[in-house]
Amino acid sequence: MRLKLSHEESAKHTSIVTAVGFYKSSKQYELLSCGDDQAIWKWHVEGSCLGKLCQTDAFVVTMAVLPSGRGDNVFALGCADGTFRLMNENGREEKKVDAHRGAVICVKWSYDGAAIATAGEDGAVKVWSRSGMLRSTLTQMPQAIYSVVWSPDCEQLLFACSCKLHLKPIQAGQKQVEWKAHEGGVLQIDWSYVNNTILSGGEDCRYKIWDGYGRMLFTSAPMDHVITSLAWAPTGKHFAVGSFNVIKLCDRTGWSYCRETPSFGSIFSISWCSDGTQFACGCGSGQVVFASLADRHFSWHDTDVTLDENNVIMVQDISNETKEELDFRDRVTDMSLGYGALIVTTNTQCYIYQQNNWNTPHVEDLKEPPIMIVQCPFHFALVDASGIQIINYEGRTMSTIKFSGLKTEFLNHSTLSLCRDAICMIDSTSSKQIRVFDVSTGRPVGQPVKHKLDIVRISLNQQGSGADRSIAILDKNKDLYLTKAMVQGRTEKLGSMVDTFMWNDTTDMLIALIDEKLNVFLYPGVVFVDKDLLPKTLQLKPCNDAGKYAQIVAFYGSTCVIRKADGADLVHVTMPYAHLLYQHFEKGSWEQAVRLCRYIKSPELWATLAGMATHARALETVAIALAAIEEVDKVHFIAHIKNLPDDVLKSAEMALFCKRPEEALNILLQNKRIYRAIKMNIRLHRWTDALELGLKHQTHVDTVLAYRQRHLQQMNHVETNEQFKQWAAQVEVDWVTVKQKIAMEKEAEVRNAQGGA
Repeated sequence: MRLKLSHEESAKHTSIVTAVGFYKSSKQYELLSCGDDQAIWKWHVEGSCLGKLCQTDAFVVTMAVLPSGRGDNVFALGCADGTFRLMNENGREEKKVDAHRGAVICVKWSYDGAAIATAGEDGAVKVWSRSGMLRSTLTQMPQAIYSVVWSPDCEQLLFACSCKLHLKPIQAGQKQVEWKAHEGGVLQIDWSYVNNTILSGGEDCRYKIWDGYGRMLFTSAPMDHVITSLAWAPTGKHFAVGSFNVIKLCDRTGWSYCRETPSFGSIFSISWCSDGTQFACGCGSGQVVFASLADRHFSWHDTDVTLDENNVIMVQDISNETKEELDFRDRVTDMSLGYGALIVTTNTQCYIYQQNNWNTPHVEDLKEPPIMIVQCPFHFALVDASGIQIINYEGRTMSTIKFSGLKTEFLNHSTLSLCRDAICMIDSTSSKQIRVFDVSTGRPVGQPVKHKLDIVRISLNQQGSGADRSIAILDKNKDLYLTKAMVQGRTEKLGSMVDTFMWNDTTDMLIALIDEKLNVFLYPGVVFVDKDLLPKTLQLKPCNDAGKYAQIVAFYGSTCVIRKADGADLVHVTMPYAHLLYQHFEKGSWEQAVRLCRYIKSPELWATLAGMATHARALETVAIALAAIEEVDKVHFIAHIKNLPDDVLKSAEMALFCKRPEEALNILLQNKRIYRAIKMNIRLHRWTDALELGLKHQTHVDTVLAYRQRHLQQMNHVETNEQFKQWAAQVEVDWVTVKQKIAMEKEAEVRNAQGGA
């Protein structure tokens, strides 16, 4: 990716341009620029000047545009005389507020458009209502504050004073956080509401990326001059950095796409267009420079797609050595390539191309400009300001997801995930819970999935359906968990200190980068059937070349692509035989699966087969696979299950084998196997439950007491439970009678099984 720069031949401003800001006027975007010549100019989105809007009576230091969709276009201007002014798009001043002693250095609207934050030379940070009424003076610092920004939830303000960053809650009485960010003064900060990461630049000529808790994610090499401006793109995928005669476009992880060197002095202000395709820069020479993103590149398997500066998409199929050109009348705002389909969006239309037919796309008209595209093998999600549309690759809308509190502008590829039958997202009102929806109806599936800590990233597996649907969860402590999406079940931990993870595109394999090692979970779903097997299904590969801040960007087939912090891609190849094993698993071809494992002789593959067969209740295969990895105790238990007379008992014992005792007891009680339920409680040493069950059904009370007494004798203990003491005095225990009753129960089970057969 690179930048295409454009500007007027002669500068309209006669002095430095201190602030620029994009806004949406009717159906198109326009730009305002303010300078030390006290003039405000209006510009077309393509870069042509539309004329002078107005002349101010003060020097404008900073400008903030009311977020799109929050009402009429209103601009807040921070001025050198200590005032900030509210101005409409016609250039009329609606209000003037005396805010600070000395210049107002920074003005920022909250993301919901309900409040304004200002900071100035007097070291004060103040919060104002939308109409300009003072709500609170948040803090008073001994030095000037050069930049301030709202947190995504609008509950905190981050401001820069000297070399530190300060995170201050709006509500009184809450703890303030501060940390040293740069060696020199911090001049610029920005906080992306999409990816919840903080960007800072300072006098030490570096820019740095932090998470929402103040932990550093990236630090740049020192540039030649101080960082004078920076800004996140609205999509959260990249950001722009400005310095003296330098503009850099960087990936959200920090590495640089390109570096442009216009000869217009320092870049004092950067403003992105809402569609994320271009930004404008205010320069020290008085020029306003427009920078458009060109040569955006996407790859999927053997297909490469590139969008050039002339709005033409080049599609290259490497395996077939073919090329296609796709021309578009309107500016392309976003693209997504995957699963044999290319999705291209403009502000008004969506084009759906199939890999086997590039000439006749499905074209859909859009009511709102799209924010994001998320694909899966069967359909894709189109996110806009009004909601989330699920559309199949034939162009038919399957459902639309809307609910109270949905904030689509906060969604990204880490917080939204899509699969065949479900779509899930991190709740924007509570980052500790996940909402799951059915893709065919758009309705919620059960209650939200709740987690103990704030969730950073989620991802749905692509294989299977229904009860097999799983969500991988990465929380703020970098712990990786697996939970069920469609049914309320337990959450199991897969690993700690996880930097990045990704599901395979066609199987249930999950790959994660942990402590400079690639951890390939061949069958992570094994945690729900036999958690002890999880370490044995794990394949480790050293990945020392990845370094810090690396991200997994693709995992298809047996190929994993890792993008390093400098933007270079590393390709790793995982075990190819796991895919063959998954094919046999899907078809139920257990004999072929066993043959494959015997041929490969891999303990990880045997453990994976044991987990798959346990999930499918293929007991013969389970026994063979467990024997191969020397799980002798489990082989004996499986042999015990195979000898049980009917399927009810086998299902209950398998649930117990999978460490789900409550489910096992429910199976027995629902099928009125009271003795077996009592005996299972005894085996689990749930003595009180066993006794209460016997009393409730008035059977086998003496059996419970007999086993209890024998247990106490073996352990050399004395009975201390008053309930057992009471019933031991009332009920006579005779082992001969107990054994006869147990034998009668087992004979009845055999008879019923034979009669049912």
